[in-house]
Amino acid sequence: MAVEAAEKMFSALLAQQTVRESVANSSLSSGVSLLQKKKYKEAVSSFQQSIAMKPDQVDAYNLMASAYLQLDDKKKATEAYKMSLRVDRTQVDPRINLANIYIDDKNYREAESQLKAAILNDPANTLAHYTLGNMYIQTDRLREAETELKTVTRLSPRDANGYYSLGVTYNKLGDYGNAVTQLTKATSMKQDFALAIYQLGLAYNGLDKKDLAQDQLTTLKGIKTSQAVDLADQLSLSLATPKIFSFNKANSSFIPTFGPATPLYMLDMSFLNAPNASKDLTMQFQFDSTMDVASVTNIANWSIRRAANATTGSYVASNNDAIVAPLPKSVMYDPTTKQATLTFTISQNSSGTGTIDPSHLVFKFSGKDINGKLIDSSADEFAGIINEPF
Repeated sequence: MAVEAAEKMFSALLAQQTVRESVANSSLSSGVSLLQKKKYKEAVSSFQQSIAMKPDQVDAYNLMASAYLQLDDKKKATEAYKMSLRVDRTQVDPRINLANIYIDDKNYREAESQLKAAILNDPANTLAHYTLGNMYIQTDRLREAETELKTVTRLSPRDANGYYSLGVTYNKLGDYGNAVTQLTKATSMKQDFALAIYQLGLAYNGLDKKDLAQDQLTTLKGIKTSQAVDLADQLSLSLATPKIFSFNKANSSFIPTFGPATPLYMLDMSFLNAPNASKDLTMQFQFDSTMDVASVTNIANWSIRRAANATTGSYVASNNDAIVAPLPKSVMYDPTTKQATLTFTISQNSSGTGTIDPSHLVFKFSGKDINGKLIDSSADEFAGIINEPF
């Protein structure tokens, strides 16, 4: 009788377990359907029912976490993933998903822990290496990022994203040559890859290959997506370099348009009948960008010389040539107007008959703007004979 009773009890328990599993599976299936219909709250309830019937149902925990993320409840999603991992610690995808939540919250220590555990369980998981590599980029651990992303390109040599992120890493390291190599691969594998094209433009700019950088900008402008438009604007700003925009005649005491053999008294009457006299005159230049104050006001970044090239022609000297100081005496800069005013000295000769060729004096600036960009070599000089920056 005892054996018969035990058998009946076992059969009853088995039947009960079968019913619980059936209900668990039915609830799980219902939850999936609700998730697909974007009924996230109802899906959560179904997954909870499935878990109540079968607490080791890892799929229910993971799907419930997905529903919570859709509801923007990262805390409950995190709890669901942790419960899933308590049931099966060898899972990889839940660890990657959990790491992404931590990264979003800037909890990089926990994210790294989850990703390394995922890699330990599946060393060939490309997504785990890729996510860890990109997290290292975010946190400026660039050599570690390089290692992870090289692994990605080895595991998935036809995936453009790995080469893209590796190119971003090299750009951040200032290794523009390697950046070009990786980003060229990325753009060749994925058409209209706007992010990679943008980074490739930055890399060419870093190598001072302006024409190739401009080619990337042109390519970006040809892609009709909002992302490409934004990136084109950003790249355009990155490629732009400061320039001397104009000469402000009204705020200058020196007249650079006078030609050869101009008597000094034509510039200032104090030179008339004044042998060996010296006079400070001014030239004001308008920049198109906000310049670095220390750079602009450093007189060593300026020069004043006699023209002698095909662009400007040559300074016409005379036997009575006056002396023009090769450096300004001082420079004042107004960041609000972006104007620099040079004060420089001209000296009369001993006989008081000095002349000058103002139109062939070249004023040159060799400094940088507030962002550290050097002045554009196509607009860093001014001469009256040209009457515009060159």
